[in-house]
Amino acid sequence: MKLTKFVSIGTALFLGASASILSSSSKALGAEKVVLTFGPIAQAINISDLENFAKDGTTTPTIKQIIGFSKMDPQVLRGLMSLEIGLKPAILARVVYSTPGEKITDEIGQAIRTHRRTESGKALRAAVILASGDNGKLSLLEILKKYPLPEVYVDVASIAATVGKVQGLVANVQSLLQESMRQTTRTNETTRTETPIAPRPSIPATTIPPARRVAPLPAPVPQPARPVRGLW
Repeated sequence: MKLTKFVSIGTALFLGASASILSSSSKALGAEKVVLTFGPIAQAINISDLENFAKDGTTTPTIKQIIGFSKMDPQVLRGLMSLEIGLKPAILARVVYSTPGEKITDEIGQAIRTHRRTESGKALRAAVILASGDNGKLSLLEILKKYPLPEVYVDVASIAATVGKVQGLVANVQSLLQESMRQTTRTNETTRTETPIAPRPSIPATTIPPARRVAPLPAPVPQPARPVRGLW
């Protein structure tokens, strides 16, 4: 994921490998249900039912109810669900994990979100990478199928705007890559120009002074024996 000149080959290989690993494990992940919301209304639907609707227009009572409440044209909704965008997973990963890419996916995460509305952007970025990992094509339906939680909440009224944001993300991929690389370059330059931390001065080893030699005391001089006088 990178411009040939701007990103290191190692980074590209790493991101490509990551996308491949995510793709290979995607069968163990993915939402089982989609909770369609419209204002205070929330209806859960199996992801397989939504997939059938996108493919051939087959509707369920829940889909009919949501379409009725939202007053959306079913064909328009189907078109938005199945609209595909081609983009290599490695490049896409580089884009969505750049600073501007994270901002955009966080915005999209307000419409395609987790139940508690927490970390929706992170979950969406994972779903985007997984969705493009199978065949290098991205669609709203594939994103929902690869969402890394059992349930994904979708604001029906925001679907059209959400698809538009995804298209804008892809359309601006080149500029987003360049911006990402400029940020990387600035970070590297800042790192190189930082004042190095001066090493702590070494403490000289303490030299133990040699022990002072004490001159031996002179040997005592022998004294001549004094005669003993007897008593007379």
